[in-house]
Amino acid sequence: MRQQISTVAAAFFLCFAQTSSAQDLASQIIGAWKWTGHVYKEVATGKTTNVFGEKPSGLQVFTKGGNAVFAVFHDSRKAPAANPATEAERAALFATMAAAISTYKVEGNTLTMTYSGSWNQSWTGTTQKRQIEIVGNKLTLMSAPFKSAQTGQDTVFVVTYERAD
Repeated sequence: MRQQISTVAAAFFLCFAQTSSAQDLASQIIGAWKWTGHVYKEVATGKTTNVFGEKPSGLQVFTKGGNAVFAVFHDSRKAPAANPATEAERAALFATMAAAISTYKVEGNTLTMTYSGSWNQSWTGTTQKRQIEIVGNKLTLMSAPFKSAQTGQDTVFVVTYERAD
């Protein structure tokens, strides 16, 4: 009998801890996060590619009201030689950045974002899910596996941040 009570108590505390943890992620994600890394990782080999260079610059913001905005820039961007930029310079600048606005919700360790605007118009109107983890002042988002258009390999992307506020 004592063992049954202990087992039930342990199960109760585990369920409570998981619920509390999920609630914590939803509240902990609120704020501004500085981009620290963005890699594509091949599932089979573990090979990684830095999408925005070794030291991308950018910010991801999650509001208490469920809105999000981000902008990220490659670490090798160069200013145009003159103003206005040439077509080639504008294309290079566009190819080395990403930005979007969305609504979001956190359920468990899943972040669901519905994009209402994006630098890549094919994202606009889509809903995407990411697995999230927050440890201290570090946030990690990871996509589900997808076929890379460049390599044909099953790939995930992993984005890392540090709290900025």
